Amino acid sequence: MDWKTWYARRLWAAGLSISTVILSVVWLTLIGPSNQLAPSTIVKQIRVLTNPIIHTLENEHAELLLTDAPIRRQLTIWSQETRGGLKVVLPDGTLIYDSENSSKRPINPRFELDYTLRISDSEPPHYHLAFPLRDAGGTKAFVGYAQFAVPASALAAAMPSSDSFIYVPWIMLSLALLTLLYLFFSIGRRVQHDLVQPVAGLKPYAEAILRGDYEQRAEWTSNNEVGELYAVFDLMREEIRNLHIQQAAHSQSHKELISNLSHDLKTPLATIKAYIEAIREGICPDLPSVMTYLEVVHANTSKMAVLVDDLLLHALRDLEQIAVHPIEQYSAPTLEPIFNVMGHYIRTMGVRCEEPAVIPNVLVRIDAVRIEQVIANLVTNALKHTKTGDTIRLAVEEHSETSCLQIIVSDTGSGISPRDMPFIFERYYQGNVLQRTAGQLAERHGVGLGLSICKYIMEAHGGTISFHSQQQQGTTFCLTLPL
Repeated sequence: MDWKTWYARRLWAAGLSISTVILSVVWLTLIGPSNQLAPSTIVKQIRVLTNPIIHTLENEHAELLLTDAPIRRQLTIWSQETRGGLKVVLPDGTLIYDSENSSKRPINPRFELDYTLRISDSEPPHYHLAFPLRDAGGTKAFVGYAQFAVPASALAAAMPSSDSFIYVPWIMLSLALLTLLYLFFSIGRRVQHDLVQPVAGLKPYAEAILRGDYEQRAEWTSNNEVGELYAVFDLMREEIRNLHIQQAAHSQSHKELISNLSHDLKTPLATIKAYIEAIREGICPDLPSVMTYLEVVHANTSKMAVLVDDLLLHALRDLEQIAVHPIEQYSAPTLEPIFNVMGHYIRTMGVRCEEPAVIPNVLVRIDAVRIEQVIANLVTNALKHTKTGDTIRLAVEEHSETSCLQIIVSDTGSGISPRDMPFIFERYYQGNVLQRTAGQLAERHGVGLGLSICKYIMEAHGGTISFHSQQQQGTTFCLTLPL
């Protein structure tokens, strides 16, 4: 059972117990006092208890108490059994019988008799009440008073018992309080066992992450909210671990980039320096020799310019500052100058170039400068994989069914290794290729930025870049721009 459902049930039980407590308190404060005997009820019970004595006095006449010994014994027995008192008074105030005193002093019926119910302060308490006596004969004449003192215990014994009913609210209150005590204890224990301890158990894993140890898995077997917390915490640990690995790989790639650039810049600089010093020392006997040396210097300078441009674009990409501003323009006048320049450059490198016979003139959103960088990069890569006599083909095709314009750069060179294909668009990834130089082939390690930047530029245009390659048969790159 998850903690939320468990807590909801306890909350309902707590609410019911609190309601019971309130009901019991209301019962004891409002309904309880009403269970006490009302004065009219007490008077009725005294009448029931004293009715035999009053009946005897009214039938036998009160004056007979002065001479009739059986009546006096009957009154004495009643007084002893009930532990009550009785006074019989004539209308003129003559006291003819007193169970507590044998004197026959006259009393004042107006002030010394209790015509309304009175309870004494004595211990045990007595109820005092006077009843009038009438002749049971035909005259119904008033013959005197009977003043009774009935102990409360005798009256309570004669009345129906209500003690069990009185204890009901106390029993309910006790049970409700015990239930609340159990709920508070169980909730506290559940919170401590299922919430506080598991959350505290995450502390060592968090400290391990702070120390850089991302291999300790936080696991929780219960399928509840705490289990979800542990699962999310472990996902966070895994994400931090992956980010740490990526950061380490990025840092390593930066180091490799600096190392590769240092190597790639060092070789052209050394070559340029050596050829310039040879020219200065007069090793070249004539102008054709000097021009040959200058061609080598020019080739190495171009190589350094490409490296610096790649590095600049890489830095701008990291800062998200590569400016790509595509505008609506027609493809033919935009792409034709680019292909003319690229075709001339390819042919100067000793490779045949097939330029597009017709360029579809359609409206596209394009940044001509950035698209030229992409095409130039693809042509440069194609030259790395080709040799004299190979062919580089440039083409433009319109696909109306997909509403796109495709720019194709293909070659008949050595192709891309299958193990390199999944990674060629990743930054810093590089493979060993043969770089064409002036008059010779030399092995070059690229810095792995060109295709990554090409992909970024094409995505900024809302397009795509894809390729197909077979070793020793060539490679084809396809740039797709939406119409």
